[in-house]
Amino acid sequence: MSARSVFFLNLCVFLGFAFAQVQQQLLNKLVCIEHQECGACLSAAAHCRWCADPYYSSAAPRCNDDESLVSTGCSQGMIQRPEKPIWQVAENVSLQDMQPGNHEAVVQIQPQRIKLSLKPRETQKIKFAYRPAKNYPLDLYYLMDLTWSMKDDKETLVSLRDDLPALLKNLTDNFRLGFGSFAEKPLMPYISVDPRRLANPCSVEEEACEATYSYRHHLSLTNKVNEFIEHVNSSSVTANLDNAEAQLEALVQAIACGAEVGWSAQSRKIVILLTDGLMHTAGDGKLGGATLRNDESCHLNEDGYYSEAGIYDYPSIAQVYRLLDTYKVNVIFAVTESVKYHYDNLHRLLEDYTYVARLESDSSNILKLVRTGYEDIVSVVDFEDNSGSGPVKVKYFTDCGVKGGSMVAATRCVGVEYGMTLNYEAHVSLDSCPEYKKMSQTIKISESQLGQDSLTLEVEIQCGCECEGDLQKDISLTCPFNSHIVCGVCQCNKGWSGPSCDCSIEDEAASAQLMAQCREANSTHSMACSGAGDCVCGECRCDRGFNGRFCQCKACELSLENGMECGGVERGVCACGQCACAPGWSGDACDCSDAIDACLPPGSELECSGHGRCVCGQCQCSAAEEDGGKYTGVFCETCATCENPLCASAEPCVLCHLNSSCTDICTIGSVNYTVGERMNEPVIADESETSCILRRDEEGLECEYRYTYYAGAKAMIAMEIVMRSKECYQPTSARIMTSALVIMACVVAAGVVVIMAIKSAQIVSDRRAYAKFVQEAQESRKNMQELNPLYISPISEFRMPESFPRDKHD
Repeated sequence: MSARSVFFLNLCVFLGFAFAQVQQQLLNKLVCIEHQECGACLSAAAHCRWCADPYYSSAAPRCNDDESLVSTGCSQGMIQRPEKPIWQVAENVSLQDMQPGNHEAVVQIQPQRIKLSLKPRETQKIKFAYRPAKNYPLDLYYLMDLTWSMKDDKETLVSLRDDLPALLKNLTDNFRLGFGSFAEKPLMPYISVDPRRLANPCSVEEEACEATYSYRHHLSLTNKVNEFIEHVNSSSVTANLDNAEAQLEALVQAIACGAEVGWSAQSRKIVILLTDGLMHTAGDGKLGGATLRNDESCHLNEDGYYSEAGIYDYPSIAQVYRLLDTYKVNVIFAVTESVKYHYDNLHRLLEDYTYVARLESDSSNILKLVRTGYEDIVSVVDFEDNSGSGPVKVKYFTDCGVKGGSMVAATRCVGVEYGMTLNYEAHVSLDSCPEYKKMSQTIKISESQLGQDSLTLEVEIQCGCECEGDLQKDISLTCPFNSHIVCGVCQCNKGWSGPSCDCSIEDEAASAQLMAQCREANSTHSMACSGAGDCVCGECRCDRGFNGRFCQCKACELSLENGMECGGVERGVCACGQCACAPGWSGDACDCSDAIDACLPPGSELECSGHGRCVCGQCQCSAAEEDGGKYTGVFCETCATCENPLCASAEPCVLCHLNSSCTDICTIGSVNYTVGERMNEPVIADESETSCILRRDEEGLECEYRYTYYAGAKAMIAMEIVMRSKECYQPTSARIMTSALVIMACVVAAGVVVIMAIKSAQIVSDRRAYAKFVQEAQESRKNMQELNPLYISPISEFRMPESFPRDKHD
């Protein structure tokens, strides 16, 4: 190639690069200059600045980059810049189990308080840990159906005087017991109004019992088990007419009457509800005249009875759920087999806070149900937050306490045990500014079953400017009527719009002059707001999917990776329908990284193993040299006729794991591996996983281990290995010998079978011939023939006819 050709080639490359640079600079300027308010300007991109000088030239854009604003006469002191990001762990107490005599010292979530800031299209990742504390306090309230059919069950509960404390001690050292009972609303048609049966509902059974009541609180929560048994023993049964009781009404009172029941602020609250009847729900109370909607409040008289049963209706299931969620109370429905189906349906609606178990007819298995229900409740950890009321959204990822496990998108973990540490990662994001002004949002992240321990996020939403306050009252700038100065420009008061702030927003009649403000100058589009919005008092309100001062720009592409416009604030900005990507990013949505780190196989510096090129953080493999097939794998490391080098490099860590001689992380050279097991689980087809086989001898058998590997998702981990299956066989030589012996045995057996078949056929044939001979001999005897039936006698006989005259002589 000549020197002139080289020169022109270099010149073309330089001009192309310069053109790309100029185009990028124009896009960056376009992102800024269309904004007319300070908050919208600073939120547009990191390089956008706002000139708050009220005497700044009206011809030049107030929103631009630093260099452009200074060159057009804006002083450095009047330039508004984006606020510095905030990140501060304000409270970070270590995880602590329950200390004897000090219930307030328990810490189950760490950290406890974080202060941070968010800009539009920005996501912050918050890492926190949760560990269930040992001996966490338990408040267990027995809510028992004391209608006549449950009489035996009460006596069974009394008989558990010694076994009950032993059971609770196995669950936690800090427990308290309470007792309440329920029956039915003392209203017709639920009870008889006959005076004799009204005073003694059990008179038909010829026994005395207490008058019917809806709910009664007998004993507040206490750690004295004997006192609990005595109150259960002294309680009296009652009766009603139907097979449905006031379970939900009693449950509402037991939850709402926190002071009377004695619920602790720092405890796990469980109500065990024992019944063999159906339940009344909202609307049923109107039959008896209780027409008012249940107010979810406590109404207990001095004797502990629910005093407003005749006024308020039964609660709805939605009301019960709301109370369980507010007070963080769990319910174990211990019910008999005949009604369990109904409570299973109720559990589906209250799944987060209830557990249903089958109760024997005499409640003999009540202790088992308490233990099983408690273990089922405490083994579930689920996080929730109150971010729904603001613009900030939270998404959760967790490893559910599995060592070496990958973080998956979930809030709920099951099978959690005491002492198990669950690692969570909360992705806190702000898609866009609801208003261009300074604001904040406090988010409380807490475990849904308890709610006492929480992580509080104090989020400062950086959508405004410092100049939005009263810092410029002394500036003598004349603004039109119905307006005030904000960040150097006159801004209309609320309810007014237009260039002179003389257009009432409530008055939608727009003049020709205001309509002209909604048309882009020198534009070929004649419609206001480019036909993609409405012109209201000289300002365009764009339809969804369009933006810009005149709605002339389409919305930019959203990244498939994080759902953010142009990949988020760190990757690029939207410049009138086109993404202006930050250095290191490319693609329509700036979701293509120029870095090749993800394309470098572990322990190698060759991009895509030298068999492909890195495109958007992923290897695009080339064709194999020998047979023309393609290289495959995440790093183009193998082909149909190639040996996979990554399988070979991973084998030492697999052997180390099988021999239990390495820690959670296995290091070979400078490469870190993790090895986990998911034996016999179905493998989901995934291009990021590649299958390998390891064979080794174990106890005289040849074992074949199948495992997959994929690029590490955690920091400092280059490859994650997952064991999938194990199959063991006899060694190859033994298999060949065994196969030969089996074949020989089969041949011999087949010959024996053939010989036996021929011999059997001969025997059958002979037997048939002999049987035929015997049959013919028997036939001969029947005809009085003793000779051989084949023998023909030589003697012949002639008989004279009977008609011949025998008395005549010649």
